[in-house]
Amino acid sequence: MPALDQFRLNNLGRRTNRLIQTVLLLTLLASVNYLAMHHYYRQDLSQQHLYALSPETRAYLRELENPVQVIVTFTGNAETGSDRIKTYLEGLLREYQEAARLGPNDVEVEFVNIFQDLGRAEELRQRYGLQQPDAILVASDQRQRILLPPDLVEFDREENPTAFKGEQALTSAILEVTAPRQPTIYFTSGHDEMQLDDVSPSRGLSVVSGALRERNFALSPLDLTQVEKVPDTADVVIVAGPRGPFSRAEQEKLRRYLDDQAGRVILLLGPGREYGLDELMANWGVRLDDMLVLEESRDFLVDSGSYLVRQFGEHPITEFHIKNEVYVVGGLSRPARASGQPLGDERLTVTNLMASSATSWGERAYRAPGPPRYNEGVDLPGPVPLAVAAERRTSSQLQINIPGGRLVVFGCGELFANQRMSAPGNQALLLQTINWLLNRDQFLAIPPRPVDSYRLTASRGELKELALYFLLVPGTVGLVGFIFYWLRRI
Repeated sequence: MPALDQFRLNNLGRRTNRLIQTVLLLTLLASVNYLAMHHYYRQDLSQQHLYALSPETRAYLRELENPVQVIVTFTGNAETGSDRIKTYLEGLLREYQEAARLGPNDVEVEFVNIFQDLGRAEELRQRYGLQQPDAILVASDQRQRILLPPDLVEFDREENPTAFKGEQALTSAILEVTAPRQPTIYFTSGHDEMQLDDVSPSRGLSVVSGALRERNFALSPLDLTQVEKVPDTADVVIVAGPRGPFSRAEQEKLRRYLDDQAGRVILLLGPGREYGLDELMANWGVRLDDMLVLEESRDFLVDSGSYLVRQFGEHPITEFHIKNEVYVVGGLSRPARASGQPLGDERLTVTNLMASSATSWGERAYRAPGPPRYNEGVDLPGPVPLAVAAERRTSSQLQINIPGGRLVVFGCGELFANQRMSAPGNQALLLQTINWLLNRDQFLAIPPRPVDSYRLTASRGELKELALYFLLVPGTVGLVGFIFYWLRRI
């Protein structure tokens, strides 16, 4: 073969080889890009995990019934502190968008500076009535809600931010504008129960009221003596720490609500009192012993007579506590336990939710004078069950199990009082109980995220010395480089 033809053939081979390599490289880059877009893992590396969404929020976003639009008008003004909030919201809302991609509907996010984009600002004013800066509009279909800085940040007395609760506020707003209806929780009255507007530490429910309203629940009192039956609008009925007994007529109304209306009821019943609800609980396989739970180990005792609950039974209500090793702070309690199925009722499932430690016991003679002492065969040995959940299913003619009523009984009347709701485990227990009663087993509680502030305190001389240290290394490297450059020029 002539040399010229051989050169041309070799040149063609090299060009073909380069073309194939280029195609393979582009194919590799496209494949990597595709995998990165569709099969990726996101990790929040911030110290306090400010942008990591809770399982509750992710569950909400996977089940959005309509697209959600979020419009943010924070300007990022450093003087007002909105710059930190805006930075936080940018990262947090990016996680909302990514999580919503796994569901049927998206979360659309838009940041608008109403002082610069006057045309868009006028559109927001006319369509949504939004005209103030430093606000968040959450809208879906024809419903909307506006969030302001106090909804997003907790401040101390000096107006310094101490915790971000943006996820709490945003998820609540999304749930409010997308939910088909607002669930209603009734709190019974007329028996000296704990009150929703009471701010007292030991008997108040103001913290409970705020937590439930943030999650789009409507709260209402219920006097059973004034109604023929529990209203059909009642999604949950809570009997919170009564001090007086219920009449047989009131007990019958609660029974019919559970049996005939497939109702959901929470009973918070402390020791030392008769409540007139024994027949109702017995019908649901629940036993409330006339005992006082006493704790002997100092490892489980905390201030003001409270104790720690660390043992939990397997149930959707306690799944969060088991996985995250979160404890509950309990107060004066009586045993609340499963007594077994009523004779012949296979539709009923009863589960002990949590128990005291192995060193505790249920004291039967707690009213007797003198120091209490465990008596075998008389008292109830530990661990003592403190709460029980019961569920009754209804079988149809087609042999299909239809969810029926649900009942949860706690042996501590003040378990969710204001002073105990500061414990993450107590708040999670309340929210998980309500979520299970409403068939929302996959939702979890959302805690606020703490804000860490760091301040450098130094004198003027120390600052000059620090500046010298920072300039020494790069200055030395630059000087050595200049010397070598100058020597090479000679």
